[in-house]
Amino acid sequence: MVNYKLIFLLLASVLLCAGCTGDMTPAIAEPVFFTATLPPTSAPQATQTIAPLAPTLAIAETAGLILVEGMTTTQVNVRVEPSTASASLGLVGIFVKVQVSGRDASGSWFQILYAESPTGTGWVRAEYVQVNSGVEIRPVDVSPASGAGGVVLQKVNVRSGAGVDYELLGVLNSNDLVSITGRDSGGGWLQIEFAAAPDGKGWVTSEFVRAVGVENLPLIGAAVELEPLDRAQPLAVQDGDSMQSPLAVTVFSVTGSRALQVQGDVSAPDGDAEDWVQFKSNGGVVVIEAACPQSAMRVEVWNAGASVKRFSCGERVTMNVAADSGFFIRLVQDEAGYTRYVLKLEVLPYETID
Repeated sequence: MVNYKLIFLLLASVLLCAGCTGDMTPAIAEPVFFTATLPPTSAPQATQTIAPLAPTLAIAETAGLILVEGMTTTQVNVRVEPSTASASLGLVGIFVKVQVSGRDASGSWFQILYAESPTGTGWVRAEYVQVNSGVEIRPVDVSPASGAGGVVLQKVNVRSGAGVDYELLGVLNSNDLVSITGRDSGGGWLQIEFAAAPDGKGWVTSEFVRAVGVENLPLIGAAVELEPLDRAQPLAVQDGDSMQSPLAVTVFSVTGSRALQVQGDVSAPDGDAEDWVQFKSNGGVVVIEAACPQSAMRVEVWNAGASVKRFSCGERVTMNVAADSGFFIRLVQDEAGYTRYVLKLEVLPYETID
């Protein structure tokens, strides 16, 4: 008897195995990665080129200087001396090649070849010039002509006088070198050369400057002690008056002034030996009187360029004066000594005088 149940089971197994393979693990696709590539950038270009170097290179070769090539990292001022107190010769732009010929003792400033300079060289801040590491740059002697100099220790104000109340002229930076020309009597302020000031001088507080040689500098603004005089009498101060430029001038008139009083002094042989006073009148009689403690002073009346009357101090003189006539009075110290005087002029009603 045929076993149909067994045959059915065998046929089902064959049909199921017909769809089988040798690897039952599903395949997984590998991810694809893309790397972004930026377009190439050009090297930065200089915004300004240094002035032609041919003349300065010739000077450097003649002097036997060893030059080191550098490049500015920003726009920099080229100065006459290694200090921002010094005058500027011009500007060098960013990323400009320069020839370094020296440095100051602290290494804060580089001396470079600069064709616009009368000497062929100038100074720039070393922090703004890139040179190869380890390269040797020769030191340059930058001692000030005055023999006294200093190094600024930190940023400090420069003023027009020795005090914080004076006008602000500018600012100095740390490691600036300064030439010191004077000091105040208290020692708290130093006078320096400062190109930006109207007179080329400025003042900084001494606590921010490491200075050398200031003890021999003059005291600026200190009282000067005069040599004692070998005489007790005073001297008349030179007032610069003359016939062309009188000490006092007046015009007498009927409706205007009719009197004048002038105080002054004269001395000889030293000091101001004479004074001049001018007066005009519309006519009449003029009374002239000079009062003084002693009679060593002479009084002269001048008209038309000549002396017309002379008298001594203490006398009273009257004169007929023509209308619109110009007269001068000259007060002169006759002998060695000093005289303080009071000169009085008065116009009286016109009358004839013998």
